[in-house]
Amino acid sequence: MRVTFVSPPAYATLARPDLHHAGGAEFQQIMLARWLRDHGHEVSFVVADYGQPEVEIHEGFTLYRSFALGRGNRKLRFVPDMLKLRAAIHRSRPDLVNQRSTSFYTGQCCRFSHECGAAFSFSLGIDYNVHRDLQGRAPWFIQRLYRWGVEHAELVLAQTVEQAREMSKNFRCSPRVLPNVLEIPGIADTPTDGDYVLWVGSLARRKRPERFLELAESLPEIPFVLVGGPGEDPGYDVEMKEWARRITNLRWRGFVPPSEMEPVYAHARLLVGTSRLEGFPNTYLQAWSNRVPVISVSVDPDGVIARDGLGEVTGEDGDLRKAVETWWDDAARRREAGSRARRYVERRHDVRRVGPLALEMFEEAVRRHGR
Repeated sequence: MRVTFVSPPAYATLARPDLHHAGGAEFQQIMLARWLRDHGHEVSFVVADYGQPEVEIHEGFTLYRSFALGRGNRKLRFVPDMLKLRAAIHRSRPDLVNQRSTSFYTGQCCRFSHECGAAFSFSLGIDYNVHRDLQGRAPWFIQRLYRWGVEHAELVLAQTVEQAREMSKNFRCSPRVLPNVLEIPGIADTPTDGDYVLWVGSLARRKRPERFLELAESLPEIPFVLVGGPGEDPGYDVEMKEWARRITNLRWRGFVPPSEMEPVYAHARLLVGTSRLEGFPNTYLQAWSNRVPVISVSVDPDGVIARDGLGEVTGEDGDLRKAVETWWDDAARRREAGSRARRYVERRHDVRRVGPLALEMFEEAVRRHGR
């Protein structure tokens, strides 16, 4: 089967790590793409224009250049950019196209896929994707294009049961749940104690890195590490960096390429999540695969942290400082939670388990489109 993933920012991970971008949506698409490639399928990506040739091959994937991200006036560029997107999708000759998370081109991807005889699959990302109005995060005409694309897709994939439930209530579609995937790293039989409390994410306001900086200041005897790529607000990035430099027990790592992140997780004692809005964070899965418990302020997809004992959810009004301090000092509790977390990821999110399920769903979508 020929599968095309529409993921403009994926070019950074696949070909240009110097671009300092590594988002969760493209991480998931790349993980699935590698599994499909390794099992004999022809996989392409439609990526953004960074000045590269129209067609390149990286990691065995054919990368088709489309439009430039964030360059110029979007309203003026809308039609020419969409023509470039259409041409790239058509060039890839897909049987199925997958696009992940709400974007201004979701509806167009569905239309362009059907034009060239391919099925369209939409994968939910962040939780506001389940709302018809995207909670006001996009203009009305983008909302309409999004709704059209979702409701005409042959396959809609949710990350969690709650996403699927809400999506089916708000849209004319029947989402399937496909767990986020991870290539599970090998680890030592005997857990080792980590050296620091870790935070990982882009410096987006909704992820609230300032909560982590406040936490580090309040616990000067505990070492903290922050890994953060650029957010959407350069001024906010600078503000966070300048604040971090004044915190003596915090190490600011900045952007770290995905290929170099495994030892960062492996040497952590705890991962802290401060975001107010996510889907199912890849950072949680990567921490759990290294037996690192997660202390989250509010994000707990399908209640798995609380239900399976993979860390702690403090709640918005809870005492994050006390939770981190308690977990930091309790080695037995961390080992037990870390072991449960590792087993959970192996059982639920290992790409070797989820990959065949994804392929089965993709093939079914292609058959449905053919009918």
